Amino acid sequence: MFDDISFLVQETFKDSESKNSKNFLSNFFGKNEELPDEVPGFFYNLQKKSSTFVIRIFPTNNLKQEYNNITNHPDLYPSLRLEEDDKPLREKLKFFECDRVEIAQKIKAHLGNKRFPIFEEHIFNVSDPGDSWWYKDNDNEISIHFKLSRTEDIGQLTKLGPLGDSVESLELFKQLFGYFKLIFPVENYSSGHGQVNMSVTNEDQMFTYFKQLLVDGETSHEFWEFLRNLEMTSQEKPYLESLQKANYFMMELSFIRHFWKTIEEQLS
Repeated sequence: MFDDISFLVQETFKDSESKNSKNFLSNFFGKNEELPDEVPGFFYNLQKKSSTFVIRIFPTNNLKQEYNNITNHPDLYPSLRLEEDDKPLREKLKFFECDRVEIAQKIKAHLGNKRFPIFEEHIFNVSDPGDSWWYKDNDNEISIHFKLSRTEDIGQLTKLGPLGDSVESLELFKQLFGYFKLIFPVENYSSGHGQVNMSVTNEDQMFTYFKQLLVDGETSHEFWEFLRNLEMTSQEKPYLESLQKANYFMMELSFIRHFWKTIEEQLS
């Protein structure tokens, strides 16, 4: 996951400057254009049934080139399952742009070919609490639930979707306390029992940007610029490698959340 972290992070931040956009990640996400550009990403086929759905995913370094191949020879891409019904190919074949093909591959590994319930909260039970993360915002305090319990009021939570393995994600957030303290003024931070809770001492802009990332899958250019500068000023620090890994995790989290929001919109 973290091979060539420094290169990937620096190249992504470099893209943010060259495109000079308010929110550079929006340049890499699925567009409304009918045809894809020559950029990395993945094609996908959302197969929906009455109560469940499956996402078939095919990553590539060049969406435009692969699009031509798929439309001419869909039979050569059995993993997309494009020939299983009579719907027009253009209706089934969708694409999603990513900054790096590695991120596209990560999304496939996590979300591809798995059957998800459309209304996960309707079939919630103690033995199988589902794959989704859930989020609660109380201004200067937030909580991320990797597994629900019957004591939680779902009406007060925002469903973020299956953004990562619950056990691995909880363990990772346990290790990110020091990282978050570098970004915003953490007052309280706790993790355990399937959830992470954090608060800041006062209203902080970077904390607001982080919350936007969780909810929307994208956030202000200032947030990414801040992370880049933080890495640049930490070149001689012993925690540089850990910082690079954490920055990369933020980018992965942003892409996967944004894609899941796209899926939610298409399901509705």
